[in-house]
Amino acid sequence: MKKRIYLILMISLFICCGPKEGKVEKVIIDGVAHIMNPETPLKGTVQLDVEKTREINPYLHVEVKLRGFKFIRDTDGEVILYDDTDTEAQRFNRNGEYLGSLVRKGQGPGEFPNYRFFKVCFMEGQIWASGALKMAKYDKNGQFLEERKIGYRPTVFVDENTFLIEKTDRDEEGWIERISLVSLSADKEKKSSEIDFYKERNVGFIESKDGRAGFADSWGTPGIRFAYDQENKKFYVGLNTKYKIYVKNLKGEILYVIEKPYKHVGVSMADKKELVPWAAEDISQKWALSAYPDTLVAVKDIKILPKGYLAVYRVSGVQTYEVDVFDPEGKFVYVIEPPEELSLDDVKFYGFGFATRETQEDEFLVYSEYTIKNLPDIFDHLGRYLAKIPLKMKSLFWKKNKLYAIEEDEEGFQSVKRYKLIWKLKK
Repeated sequence: MKKRIYLILMISLFICCGPKEGKVEKVIIDGVAHIMNPETPLKGTVQLDVEKTREINPYLHVEVKLRGFKFIRDTDGEVILYDDTDTEAQRFNRNGEYLGSLVRKGQGPGEFPNYRFFKVCFMEGQIWASGALKMAKYDKNGQFLEERKIGYRPTVFVDENTFLIEKTDRDEEGWIERISLVSLSADKEKKSSEIDFYKERNVGFIESKDGRAGFADSWGTPGIRFAYDQENKKFYVGLNTKYKIYVKNLKGEILYVIEKPYKHVGVSMADKKELVPWAAEDISQKWALSAYPDTLVAVKDIKILPKGYLAVYRVSGVQTYEVDVFDPEGKFVYVIEPPEELSLDDVKFYGFGFATRETQEDEFLVYSEYTIKNLPDIFDHLGRYLAKIPLKMKSLFWKKNKLYAIEEDEEGFQSVKRYKLIWKLKK
């Protein structure tokens, strides 16, 4: 009788404490927390309520020669449209007014030759540009400040001495794709340090059976997907064939792992012809159809959202995806959907909503911004740029509502001072 009562208690305990459908579990594996999410979001599916608030057509200005462009946006609304293959960067203020070109083509200080992998970013109250294995700094008025040789092609800057790079190496066993963190040495005679944050073999392309040819696409090609959250100093990375995302700090340590059940989308021969139409049309390229995987990747992209949230573009069908949203703890909280007429393919998310590129009827690209009026726990559509406040300080750096500045006393001695910022609204 006692054994039967004990057995009933154990079964009851398992039912009460075991895994529950629709709940998030934290499982420790080899000392690392794995956030095991349910198949459906905790707070449901949300269609975004958006409003277009800005559009910039760069081709209205004769000075602009952009053949295409990428974009960056600063918190004060300044936008730079740039061509990463032809060394051109054009500046626009928050009202969409043209401010002029940032860089000149050449070999001199602050100049860049025609070079692939040219990039610009807003960092520490300045504009930074990189390319031709160097970086240059400009102030917010576009005036050149300084440059330095760095010997790398940064993908994402962490600070002026630290950045993430993508590199491919080859050894006897094949190709190795790496995402590494580079820290430049202050001593020019010493080598910079590199920490591998993630590496994987034989990804980044689909290879023919004889190994003589290969190609890549965004739906079936195995590869590394990653994103860096500048504000929270978190690095998200994973192999796109698995729904498993590693969250790391800048030491390369795993903070936790985000996981979610996923069933891969299978593809037929008809699907493959739709995905790689050039292979179906050219008999000499038909090898690509047989080389194409029978299932698509799991994750098409990873993007940073405001307030520590993360967007994962989950492949849901042939050339279709859904956007899963995870909170700062790695919990699957939403699936977000744009209005029917909009795409989230090429967006960058900001506190107010998102910016993107759109093609007009004349086939010219324009830069557009949309505020997101719902999801207040992630987006603040009422956030507006109010004013520029001039400060009589040098080398400003703003972090977590504190302002750091270098000041000189009457005798010319410099000191670093920290100010706490208190915002007061006038009634």
